[in-house]
Amino acid sequence: MDQPFHSMRTIPQRAFTPQRALGMVAAVALQAGFVYAIVSGLAATMIQKLPDVLKVDVQQEKITPKPPPPPPPQVDIPPPPTAPPPVINIQTESAPSPITVTNKPPPPPPVVVHQAVSTPVSIGRAHSCLDRYPEVSVRLNEEGTTTLSFKVMTDGSVSNVTVAKSSGSDRLDNAAITCAERWKYKPASQDGNPVETPGWQANVVWKLH
Repeated sequence: MDQPFHSMRTIPQRAFTPQRALGMVAAVALQAGFVYAIVSGLAATMIQKLPDVLKVDVQQEKITPKPPPPPPPQVDIPPPPTAPPPVINIQTESAPSPITVTNKPPPPPPVVVHQAVSTPVSIGRAHSCLDRYPEVSVRLNEEGTTTLSFKVMTDGSVSNVTVAKSSGSDRLDNAAITCAERWKYKPASQDGNPVETPGWQANVVWKLH
């Protein structure tokens, strides 16, 4: 089988000269400047319009705010279960009852009503001492009254005889003391019992006629 015959036509090539290279450089530079001018203009226009676009978007978002979400439904939470506190019985010792001491004065003794003390009564010729008149006093005619003070004892006797008032004669006073020491009395008594009588007084009268 016969293969087809392809004929090739030779294109004559032009020679690369300096003028040709300079023209190519100028053409490339012209295209680059044209492209730069177009890109710079578009970029400036986009930069000027960009704030307006952003402003419009922000204003639109402000004008149409989204509604707030609905509040969550209220749910009543039951309180946590609480256990009652345990009952604790603490036994405490009872305090002793206080002892109150009241200082009360002792009751007064019963009032005993005593009878009045009776006076002693002389037995016989009391207060008379004429039988004992001193002989010298008789001769000198001495007279007077001697007042004696003494104690009448419970048995009726007389003790502690002294001169309370003198008669003016020592002989007569001494004779009165000796005479009174022999006197007897019925003693004074109280509630039926004899009692002493201190400070009892009696007068002895000395007179000759």
